[in-house]
Amino acid sequence: MTAAVPVRGWKEQLRRIAELCLLGIVAVLASVPVVTVGAVVATLSTAVGHWVDHDDLPSYREIGAEFVRRLLPGVPVSAAGVLMALVVAQQVAWLRDGLVPGGGAVLAAFGVAIACLAAVVLLAVPRLAGGTWRAALAGGWTDLLRAPAAGLAALVVTGIAVLLAVLLPGVVLVLPALLVLGLHAIHRRLVLPRTD
Repeated sequence: MTAAVPVRGWKEQLRRIAELCLLGIVAVLASVPVVTVGAVVATLSTAVGHWVDHDDLPSYREIGAEFVRRLLPGVPVSAAGVLMALVVAQQVAWLRDGLVPGGGAVLAAFGVAIACLAAVVLLAVPRLAGGTWRAALAGGWTDLLRAPAAGLAALVVTGIAVLLAVLLPGVVLVLPALLVLGLHAIHRRLVLPRTD
């Protein structure tokens, strides 16, 4: 006999979403120094994974301890992310301005390569809940090869989040935890069934 799923009223659902929104605000504030972004993403993934599994966030003391534990390993990830963003922006500018030969075809191929790299990183985020950045990125690459639809879904969900952030700038404060929740949902729906 299966256990009955608890029925939640709209107030309880609103409280649960508000928890994630508050966590997103804390994540944005903790990301301001930029070098903390790697630790923030890993901590956010762990907290959201706990929220999905246990129907509640860990205490803020536990979240803070997780952040401190992830801080030093996250600094090189943050630096690499900033460097890659700068390199990609420069390469796109050179291709767009015609300084690099190849024109539109090379720009399109470069765009596909960047989309694949972004999909690997996005698929790695749910794996951070239980592991290191190195293991998560390796798992993200494997996930993309095994379930390309999951990579596409992760890009679409992230694209929607970016669009919302551009159209409604204030929303950027509450989006991080909701985006990570979306990535966890994609991982559980599209990746895990492929590994069973």
